[in-house]
Amino acid sequence: MDTQHCLYYQAGVKREKTWFVVGALRNEDHVAFERALENQQDTLEFLVPPSQENNFLQFIAQLQQYGVVLWFEKQPNRFIKKS
Repeated sequence: MDTQHCLYYQAGVKREKTWFVVGALRNEDHVAFERALENQQDTLEFLVPPSQENNFLQFIAQLQQYGVVLWFEKQPNRFIKKS
């Protein structure tokens, strides 16, 4: 995955549901890459290909409805190399 061209999101997740989110997302091919932020296991970051943004947003909206995702926001991609 080319992180330079991906959209970047962060979300707060109920800690006990983190593996559910990771497993569900990995079951969906090429929607997003996720990982927990260091020292913040209840915060996940997501790299989303622009072509998958709509699918990803639908996925997150469903998790918010069930109370798994507590907060969610799009941020500048922290992996873009600055010159």
